[in-house]
Amino acid sequence: MALKYFHKPPVYYNCAQAIFKAFQEENKISNDDINEFSKYGNGKAKDGNCGAYQVGLELLKDKPELAQEFITRFKENSEYISCFDIKFNYTMSCVNLVRMASNLLEELTTSSSKT
Repeated sequence: MALKYFHKPPVYYNCAQAIFKAFQEENKISNDDINEFSKYGNGKAKDGNCGAYQVGLELLKDKPELAQEFITRFKENSEYISCFDIKFNYTMSCVNLVRMASNLLEELTTSSSKT
């Protein structure tokens, strides 16, 4: 879902922005909010975290159980949460991180809305 926005014209969103954009409508996220996450690309998210990871936490900040599940499953897939560690150890490409985080968020939020 988020891949259609990741590094694609006309805007070329980074990892965090692409995921935020993909979940914009259902979370009532403004374009200004998405633009704020431009600084989260390239390992510049909080504590050097992956932007895809960090925006997942942002989207789930009011759902602690889902946030914990997101953290666990993100780490299972990527091994690390630090952008530097992910890139240095070649555990997953940015494209695959965006895909994985977006799919994981969609799965978690869809399953929680059914309960």
